[in-house]
Amino acid sequence: MRVALIVIAVLLFFGALNVATIRTLLRIHPRRRRAIIAVAIIGNLLWPFVPFVRHSTPILRFIRAVAAPPWFGWAVFTLLYSAFALLLLLAWLPFRRRHTFADFAHWPSRTFLGGGILAVAIGCWQCLVPLRVEQVTVRIPNLPAAANGTRIVLLGDLHVGLFTRPSRLQKIFATAAAAKPDAVVIAGDLVDDDPYFVPKLLAGTTALPPTLPLLTMLGNHEMYGDPQAVIRRLRGSRIHLLVNDGVPLRGLWIAGLSDFAASLPDLEPNLPRALARRPAGALPVLIAHQPKAFALARASRVPLTLVAHTHGGQCGIRPLGWSVAGIFLPYHMGLYREGASQLYVNTGTGYWVLPFRLGMTPEVTVISLTSD
Repeated sequence: MRVALIVIAVLLFFGALNVATIRTLLRIHPRRRRAIIAVAIIGNLLWPFVPFVRHSTPILRFIRAVAAPPWFGWAVFTLLYSAFALLLLLAWLPFRRRHTFADFAHWPSRTFLGGGILAVAIGCWQCLVPLRVEQVTVRIPNLPAAANGTRIVLLGDLHVGLFTRPSRLQKIFATAAAAKPDAVVIAGDLVDDDPYFVPKLLAGTTALPPTLPLLTMLGNHEMYGDPQAVIRRLRGSRIHLLVNDGVPLRGLWIAGLSDFAASLPDLEPNLPRALARRPAGALPVLIAHQPKAFALARASRVPLTLVAHTHGGQCGIRPLGWSVAGIFLPYHMGLYREGASQLYVNTGTGYWVLPFRLGMTPEVTVISLTSD
């Protein structure tokens, strides 16, 4: 009953946004009627398939890959344009005796739409072409001598799917290898729900030296799909999957925490289990997908946690430390310190659904550990 009510509420909300957006656009731009209706139809094509998009079949895989980007983009647009139209309406009220709403709103609306098209073009380019290498030095008191100078490359949220370019994956892993790290970590969301794409991800890892440790853990999108299938496909592969387990690395214990979206009891996050085999004297470093793991890390006095998940909202102003994700999450990008524990949030190396990253170019993070 609760799920049904949520679904009904979502449909009513986005239905209302669609009606408001389409009616306003037709009123202000009547000459673009055909284009407006066509874009609205394309933007809503996925709705009938939403209950089935996580089923791993060729036809549903294709429908999701093709229809989801315009669906998500249109949903965001209706939210933003409805808010913009409401502001226009309030601004028009003092002038309603001299101008119709359509005349008053025509040029502001054209400016908004033109700016949106430009932002989409820039955001697509920033998402698909550049690759930002973020150099981060983390100072840890009482760091074991063997761990001093350790370099870990942190990737996250690759979301490998139908339209992921193999050349892009090769570039990402070649960039990681060029940093000459002691290990590479992918902080979850390896594939976009569907375990079918694990072989494509594995093919991209050939850009890494074969002896370089490549570690990962499950993210929420592995959990949304078929996590057991992902585990089977990664077993014995180039990627070492840590499910509440860890491995030693130069005086460190790299502990991989399972994800909070798990629905199976044996896949639920279990930090004590992830640390259980830690050798005496080895400093724990927690790798997880979601920043909420930081609370567990602080409670267990784990000095460093590395995560991803937020994507930086795929829109933000990096020099100012601001992102859309920061509106909703306390830890959304960069390095944080609370007490004896530190957290680094990678803003994503890939993208989710929409190939758009405005001000949040894909990130490859090089973490360098040093003692005080």
